[in-house]
This record gives sequence, structure tokens and C-alpha cells, in this order.
Amino acid sequence: MEEKNIREELSKILVDDPTNYSQIIELSSKLASFDTENVRFSVDASVIDRLGTELVARHETAVSELIKNSYDADAKSASLNFINVNSIGGTLIIDDNGNGMTRNQLVNGFMKISSTSKIHEPESPLYKRKRAGKKGIGRFSTQRLGNKLTIITQTLDSEFALKVIVDWNKYKRDGDLIFITNTIEEVNKTKDKGTTLIIEDLREWWSDSMIKRVYRYAIDILQPFPLVEIESDDISEIKDPGFEISCMKNDFYVADQHSMFYEHAVAVIEGHIDENGRAYWEIKNSRIPNTKTGSHQYFSKEDKIDNIKFDYLKNVRLRAYYYIFNVGLIPKQSESYIKSISEEYGGIRLYRNGFRVLPYGESQNDWLGLDESVRKRKILAVHGNNNFFGFVEIGGQNHNFDELSSREGLFRNDAYEELVTFSYKTITSAVTRIASSRGIKVTTDQKDWDKQYSRNPKDTILDTADELDKIADELEASENKKSSEESNNNNNKNDTDNNKEEGKEKERAEEFRKKAQQLRQAIESIDELNMIRVLAGLGLIIGEFTHEITNYLGAFDVDIQYIIDNIDKSKEEYKRAIRLKSTFDSFQVYTSYFDETISQNVNQELKPIEIRDVIKPFVKTISPDTERCNINLELDINGYELFTCKMHTSEWASILFNLYSNSKKAIKRANQTNGKVLIRAGKENEYIFVEFIDDGDGIPLENRDKVFNAFFTTSSPKGHKSTSTDDLTGTGLGLKIVKDIIESYNGEITIDNSPEGFKTNFRIIIPIATQEEIKEYEI
Repeated sequence: MEEKNIREELSKILVDDPTNYSQIIELSSKLASFDTENVRFSVDASVIDRLGTELVARHETAVSELIKNSYDADAKSASLNFINVNSIGGTLIIDDNGNGMTRNQLVNGFMKISSTSKIHEPESPLYKRKRAGKKGIGRFSTQRLGNKLTIITQTLDSEFALKVIVDWNKYKRDGDLIFITNTIEEVNKTKDKGTTLIIEDLREWWSDSMIKRVYRYAIDILQPFPLVEIESDDISEIKDPGFEISCMKNDFYVADQHSMFYEHAVAVIEGHIDENGRAYWEIKNSRIPNTKTGSHQYFSKEDKIDNIKFDYLKNVRLRAYYYIFNVGLIPKQSESYIKSISEEYGGIRLYRNGFRVLPYGESQNDWLGLDESVRKRKILAVHGNNNFFGFVEIGGQNHNFDELSSREGLFRNDAYEELVTFSYKTITSAVTRIASSRGIKVTTDQKDWDKQYSRNPKDTILDTADELDKIADELEASENKKSSEESNNNNNKNDTDNNKEEGKEKERAEEFRKKAQQLRQAIESIDELNMIRVLAGLGLIIGEFTHEITNYLGAFDVDIQYIIDNIDKSKEEYKRAIRLKSTFDSFQVYTSYFDETISQNVNQELKPIEIRDVIKPFVKTISPDTERCNINLELDINGYELFTCKMHTSEWASILFNLYSNSKKAIKRANQTNGKVLIRAGKENEYIFVEFIDDGDGIPLENRDKVFNAFFTTSSPKGHKSTSTDDLTGTGLGLKIVKDIIESYNGEITIDNSPEGFKTNFRIIIPIATQEEIKEYEI
């Protein structure tokens, strides 16, 4: 009877309301349930929620996958704006200028689970980019990030934009996936083409470091070129213009190509040719103090070119971002990915009328002879191709260069030879000037170099700062003298020009004073190194103490046991003796752990470390303390063969003890009678991760970026007098030391989102052991 009623209802709707597709699908599905000869798969709606969590473990990974979808859509750029994300519930807007989606692509692509469109179309339609996004993961990334998604997309040929709103909370309920609907509507276009994703009610908060990590995760699809904008509208030969990402937080830039890449250059080197054929070069934005260069410097005898006139280089200019690796001039995290990119994209590329001229600047192409110059070692300043990201641009009005018939390169005529000479000399003149300012020997035949740079570095820096102050004093004195003379002069016809000149002198004086102050601040870094050296010496003393005290432990143990054996068990003294033995046993565990850890440091060889081999002994060591403090410590280690890069075991002891000390203090401040600590570890891409999580009082938003600074501490609030050793008054150095250890291995420690029931999560990532290291140590 029921089957008959469903048939009748379905027939009625098909006649009276044929566009009520949701009701038609629902009745058809019910009717199919009466088929006793066949069975069909059905999909529970909650599969969306489970797939989002399982396919996209990290929220940074989720966002980077959405960026890759923009790249796959032939976008030239994608902007990300994180709004009100200092706590859970904010909004993320991802906007690109790609091809956008037609109704068919939206319905049968994005809204279709396990779509095969990227399998059938492995390249993007316009720029023929190899697809970067994982197949079908985009929709699950949006679900992983927030509870509500709004898609607005339009193509170049469409009259309207399409808008779809998806409430992911619907997919957590029981029910068949096919019955859940999302309205699609046509709205006015806001741009010619592209897609905007608005993800609301974000599940996690976002810090600046997390946002920067998103940028780094997507770095494999970024190209630091072209640096010049396309000047031609000629589309007869479509070339990939590159892809840029900008990440903002409440409309303020947090990460883009400049902040994550170019601003870390040691200097920017620029060169150009004037209308008379003279070559000029200058060093801009140098991070090396006292790099002397005027606003413009033409080549001279000093630069081994005797005022050469360049006859063919009209409208030619050069810009190169210069990087010196492994000397502490670039932040560790940034240095890691900049250096990795430099292997493929480093060098000086050639552009003509806004388009690349191949093969100049390609990997292994040494058209300027920079790598050859390094091999010859005549110039000792680092200047190989992988030390630069730059371009030489030939303007549209210069017709002295002829392309080969294959369009792969230029004829080696006089213009080409001049171009190579100008570019090479611009770069080498600048890098030798920078090396000289760093106190680096510039050439093999440089005389009296040892005498010049044998002084104490600290004294040299302070002297330089004093010299800059003197120059500033002279400028100000000169300006005051001019002002006095002019006030006595009745001829006022040039007052305006004089005032302008005086203003410039004042600006220059302020600039010199600012530089002097920066140099003196640099001395603080030297003082910090001295402090670390003192701490290292203190560590040796602690090691000696730990080793020597073991000689007395046996006697303590025997005497305590004697007292226990000879006291009436009914007396209070017996209970105290038992407690003393328990405390002493804990002390012995600590002592043996530290003694073994310090002993391992005698062997200075670094080796890959299986993360379990440092976490489990640590947990065993502190278990008496966790019991005494009523802290429940849990382990969650996923996977096997979790080998880190080569490290010292003792470094992990320092890391884990510092983090435990912070957790214990946080739990005590929160007045938790039963605290919780969770240690999670596993493998993620090319890194081993360790998360140290607690349910203490948490870290206020304003302190998230400060906790890793030297001497920053919240252990003893102002006015608080500690009377217990459990208060563990901190020096503010623990997390700084932990950060330095981790970053020395190109790792990273950040404050991350905590799982439910916890407040603070210190997340560490360390590079995994390489295949060569695994083979070397037979692990």
C-alpha cells in the first residue's frame, strides 16, 4: 500500500510541480527501496565532515590547497584576507582573477565528489600550467576551515556571476547526502572573471606565523618572476605571466612576495645606462652597515672599466636581489625556502618588451659568467647565480638586439657583448663593495687585509657608530652656520632654494644618526651571544655536579632504608621516612636521566633521532613529578620510523623539560587540581612534528609573539612573592633557547590551535632524516 501511495504522489508532483526536483528525488529514492532484486550504495551526509578531517589534517594545508586551485584556474594572483581571526569564528576571503567557473564546471566539478576533471585535463586551459592542486580536495578544504562557505564565480564570457552558499553543518546530521540542497543563484558581476571564496565561522584562530606558513606551503607554485609587468597586449603567443600570492590580516599585509622573499635580500643592486652611454650602478636597501655607495656611481678605473661608453644599451636597466646564505643574514625559516628556490630560479633573467628571453637565467645557464667567475676565485665575494634573483630589461625602443630564428636567445653581436659586460660589472662592483663593508677579503691579491680587519668586531662597530654621529654633527653645524650667514644677507632672492638645501642637510643628519643607533643596537646581539656563552659554561658546571652527586646516592639510599627498617610502623616518623624514600627515588631518576643525557654529549657526533627514543625516557623521568603535581600526561605518537635530521639527544632533553616546566607553571596558575598534558608526535610531509599541549591558563593574545623573546617571562607576576620551589620562577630564557635549538636545524616552533579541553599548544616541526642519513646510520 505504501509503495502505491508513493507512486501516486510522485506522479502528481511530476504533473503539478515538475520543477520541485528535491521532492522528486526524495520520492524516487523511497520508491527504489522497494526493489527486492537489486541493492544500491547510499552515502551518509556525515561523510563530508569525516573526509574534510581525514583528507586535510592541518588548516594551513587546507588554505594552501585552495591557493593551488586558483593557480590551476590560470589566475595571475590570489589574495587572502583573514578577518577577526585572533579567536575562533573569524572569516577568510580568498579572491583570485582566474578563469572562474561556468555553471557546468561548478555543478559537475566543485560540487561533485571525486570529480575526474583534473585527470582528464592535466593542464590549465590558458597558460598550460601543470595542475598543482590535489584532485577534488578543494571542497573538503573549505569544510575543514569553517562552517559556512559562499562561492561567487564568473567567467569572461558570462553575463552574470554564480553564487552558492553551503552550510557545512547540514552535513553533520544523519541522512542521505543526495537530499541536502544548496541554492545557486545569478548575481551581478563584480569583476570580469575569477572566483571568490568566503569561508565564515572559522574553526580555528590564526596567528601571523600561521598565515606566513600558508605562504611557505604554497611556495612550490610561486615563481619570483617576472619582476617587470607585461607591457604588450599581444596575445598571439600567450605566455605564463607568473602567479603571486598576498596574505592579509584585517586588510594589513602579513605575507607577500616582498615581505617573505625580497625584503630578506642582503641588498638590491641596480644599474642603468644614461643617454650618453655611461653606465651607473648603486646599492639600495643594504642590510650591511656602512656599505658606501652614492646615489649613482658610474664605472671607473676602480671597477676595471676606464669610463667605457656603451653604444648599444639605450633603455637597458638591471635589478638584482642579492642573498648571502649561511652567515646569519637571513632568518632561518626564510633562508630555507629562499635557498631551495635559488637552485632552480636563481640567476639573472633577461626580458625584452616585458617578455622573457630564453634560455637566459634558466637553471644551469651561466650567460653572465657568474658561476665561472666563482670557480676562478679572482673575486672572493660570493656572487654565483644562486645568490641572485634578478632581471635585465631591454626597453621597447632598443632595436640593437636580434633574436635567433629559433627564438631561443639573441645573436652574439656587439650589443649582446656590451650587455654581458655591463651586467657582470654592475653585479661584481656591487658585491665587492658589500664584501668590503662586511670585512670580507674581496680579491686574492688584496694587500694588508689581515691588518685592517684584525680589530675586535664590537669596537669596530662602535667606532663606526661614533663616526656616523660625527658626520651628523658636522652636517648640523654646517647648516647652522649657513643659516646664520644668510640671516645677515639682505639678498633674499634665493631664500626658497636655500631652505630646500637646508632641509636636505637636516634629513641626511637624521639618517646618519639613525644608522648609528642601529649599529649600537646590533651590539646587543653580541652581548646576547656572550650571555649564551656564560650559560654554556654554567651547563658544564651542572654536568659536573650531576656526575659527582651520583657518588653519594648509594649512601643516602642505604641510610634511608636503615631508618625505615628500624622505626615502628605505627609512628608518624615511619610515614615521613617512606615519603622521604619516594622523593629520593624520584630524585635518583632525574639524576640518572641527566647524567646519561650529559654523558651522551661527550660524543659530539650528530645523528638522526627516533622521536620515541627521546619522548618516552622523558615521560618516564617526570612521571613521579606528574603524580606529585596531579598532572595526567598522555602520549599520542602516530606512525613509525619517525627519525629527525641529525641532532643531539641532549637538545631534546632541553626542549622537552623547558616545555614541561612551562606547562606545569601554567597549570598551577590556572588552579587546576588535576592538570592535563598531551604530547603528540608524527610525520607530516618532510617534517617530524611534536606538539606539547596543556590545559593551563593559556597565553594571552598580546603575548603570543613575545614568549620566544629572551627574558620575557610570566612566571612571577609583579608583587608576587614565591615561597615554593614549585613556582619555578623563570628567567625568560627557556623558550628562547628552545627556539634557537629548533631553528638551528631549519625547524620551527609556534603556538598553535589546541584540541578541545586544552588551552596551549606548542608545535614543533623538525626536518626528517634524509635517505642518505638513514642509509649511513643503518636505521
